[in-house]
Amino acid sequence: MWEFPGGKVDPGETEQEALIRECIEELGVRIEVFDRIGDDIPLTHGRAVLKVWTARLLDGVPYPHEHGELRWLAADELDSVPWLPADAPIVTALRAYLDQQR
Repeated sequence: MWEFPGGKVDPGETEQEALIRECIEELGVRIEVFDRIGDDIPLTHGRAVLKVWTARLLDGVPYPHEHGELRWLAADELDSVPWLPADAPIVTALRAYLDQQR
């Protein structure tokens, strides 16, 4: 199943700093973080909250260092992959956000 890149916020990091670090570790790219997408999604185990942000690629070519595959999806392709259940509400919010950007 598919998920958005990212991970846990380390002590002393902001959420945006954590996303920047995670994209370096998981994808080998530097990004600039912009808008939040959707609401907080409590994860089933109750110890974490999923938050998704938009970002711009600054440097590097994304490579799936920690995953089997990586894909760029356009707004009309978001339903072409099976998302993890926690990510599904974000897909809906992301589609609306991308539609507004047109």
